[in-house]
Amino acid sequence: MWDVMVEMLLAARGKVSSIASADMYACKLSWISDNLLDQAWKEMAQTLTDANFANVRELIEAEPPKWLADSSASACMLCGVHFHPIMCSRHHCRFCGGIFCGDCSKGRSLMPAKFRVADPQRVCDVCCVRLDSVQPYLMDQVSHAAQMPTQDLTDLSTLRSWVNIPWGQSMEYEIYKAANAIRVYKKVCSLKPEKSIPDAILRQAKGLAIITAVKVGVMVTYNIGTGVVIARREDGSWSPPSAVSTFGIGWGAQAGGELTDFIIILRTTEAVKTFSGNVHLSVGAGLSAAVGVVGRAVEADVRAGDGGYAACYTYSCSKGAFVGCSLEGSIVTTRTNVNSRFYGSQSITASDVLLGSLPRPPAAATLYRALADLYQKIEG
Repeated sequence: MWDVMVEMLLAARGKVSSIASADMYACKLSWISDNLLDQAWKEMAQTLTDANFANVRELIEAEPPKWLADSSASACMLCGVHFHPIMCSRHHCRFCGGIFCGDCSKGRSLMPAKFRVADPQRVCDVCCVRLDSVQPYLMDQVSHAAQMPTQDLTDLSTLRSWVNIPWGQSMEYEIYKAANAIRVYKKVCSLKPEKSIPDAILRQAKGLAIITAVKVGVMVTYNIGTGVVIARREDGSWSPPSAVSTFGIGWGAQAGGELTDFIIILRTTEAVKTFSGNVHLSVGAGLSAAVGVVGRAVEADVRAGDGGYAACYTYSCSKGAFVGCSLEGSIVTTRTNVNSRFYGSQSITASDVLLGSLPRPPAAATLYRALADLYQKIEG
């Protein structure tokens, strides 16, 4: 690359020198010098573009390497430190196949399409820098977020739609859970309209947090669950989803166990910013009654964390056998690893997802359809 740049600079300098050495009295032709100089720089820029395109194409079309055998390297191929079974273990770079120490292979990058993997992979520092230029392209092509969902049915014809598991291992399942929770909510509202969220509150919401949690205990209860947060933009469209988890403790006159789908109304932009932080604390009081298949809980809470503070409304549908009123505190954290694995970037934050300009991921199409159906009635 540097050889190419040197040749281009020499060519440009030659053209400029040829003009400078011309007859100084030919002032009327000074515009020729400007034109030739512009042409020289345009040629240099085009050559750089062509060279960069060739490099990008080589990376995008790369095929999986053959990994070196462990016995072929007794020391890191980058820094030279000797391997040790405990203090310094071997790691293969997934892009070049070389063997490196942990310090020289901390990066995680998306691989080209021929590698047939959607998760960011461990790569050496050199390959991490090389692949950095094509990461935006790979995020749009090979990441989990770029794939259309295959499990997109939320009706009773699929067993997975019967109950939401409180702890999801992937963003894809969190998206499915959220869409399924909206379907269940709409079904409850069609049977008992008085149980629905007021249209005015939904219409003015700046975002939604949809979380499935399980709660068990007597007097003192424990709850744990996961879900997604999604923000509503100024044009009415929805942001990409951000994964969250919650763990909390409650106390009061309560007993039993229940599985609950929470729909948290983020009434203001400050509420969205609260969920865009790394962690925040929720404190609230509510009344819960779950007997048999479907119950309902309504709560008001105050949330504060490194992203700000705000008051939110929480509506929920419960399954199980639980009754009581309680004061509860929960810690809600952003699942950074889930977000990074889904979008294919180690540096992505919840703020980038909820408040940034990321495009809507095709993998969340099921959730967007459920939201469109939910808002069709109140906006139509």
